[in-house]
Amino acid sequence: MTRDGTRVAAGWGRTLLWTHCALVAAFLLAPISVIVIVSFNDTTLFSFPPTAWSWRWYEALWRSRTWREAAGFSFWLAVAVTAASLVLGVPAAYALARTTLPGRRAVEFFLVSPIVVPVIVLAIGLYVLFAPLRLIGTPAALFLGHTLLAVPVVIVIAGAAFRRLNASLELAARSCGASFPRAFWHVILPAVRPAVISGGAFAFLTSFDEVVLVLFLGGPRTSTLPKRIWEAVKFELDPSLTAVSTLLIALTVAALAVAELSRRARQPVATGELKP
Repeated sequence: MTRDGTRVAAGWGRTLLWTHCALVAAFLLAPISVIVIVSFNDTTLFSFPPTAWSWRWYEALWRSRTWREAAGFSFWLAVAVTAASLVLGVPAAYALARTTLPGRRAVEFFLVSPIVVPVIVLAIGLYVLFAPLRLIGTPAALFLGHTLLAVPVVIVIAGAAFRRLNASLELAARSCGASFPRAFWHVILPAVRPAVISGGAFAFLTSFDEVVLVLFLGGPRTSTLPKRIWEAVKFELDPSLTAVSTLLIALTVAALAVAELSRRARQPVATGELKP
C-alpha cells in the first residue's frame, strides 16, 4: 500500500472511531438529556418535548419542606460518611500498599468485598445485625451502613496512589529525623492528595445516591433524598421528580469534576519526580 493509501485508510479509521464514540456517547446521554429537558416542563405531565417552558417544578421543589428535609439529611449524612471513610480507608490503603506480610491479598479482598457483594445482601445482613441492637430507623444505622459501602471505594482509589508513590520519599523524610506520623502527614499525604480527594468525592456520591440500605435500615420515619425519590415514583409520580433528578445529575457532575481537577493538579512528587 502506498503512503497516500495508508493516510487515507488511517483517516477513515479515525472517522469511524469518532463516529462510534459519538454514537455511544449519545446513547448514554440521551436518558439524562430527556430528564433535564422535561424538568423545565410547565405541565403536570411527563411530556417530551415540553410544550411550555417554566421553572415551576424547581420552585415547587424549593417550597416543599419534605424535599428540603430529605436533601439536607442526605447531604449531612454523606459528609459524615465521607469523613469516616477517609479516616478509615486511607490508613488501610497505605498499610495494604506497604506491607509484605503473607495474606495481604486475602485481607485486601475482605476489605473491598462490600463492592462485590450485592447491596441487597448487605442490607439484609445489616438489618439482622442491627435489629437486636434497636438501631433500625436511626441515623446511626444509616451512617454505619453507608460507611461500609464507602470505605472500600476509598481503599481502591487511595491504594492505587500509594502503590505508585516512590517509597524513597518516605525513607528520606524518616532519615532526616521525622517520626512516622510526621512523615505520613507532611510527605506521604500531600503526595497522594489528588487520590484522597477523588476517594472522598466518590465516597460522598456512594452515600448520597444509596437507596437500598435506607429502605432496610432507615425505617418509615427516616427519609433520604433517594428514598424520597423512590417513594414519589412508587406512590405519586410527582413531576418534581424531574427537577430533583436534574439537581442530582448536577451534583454528580460537580463531584466528578472535583475528582478530575484534583487528578490534573497532581504534584510531581507523587511519582517521585522532584522539581529542581
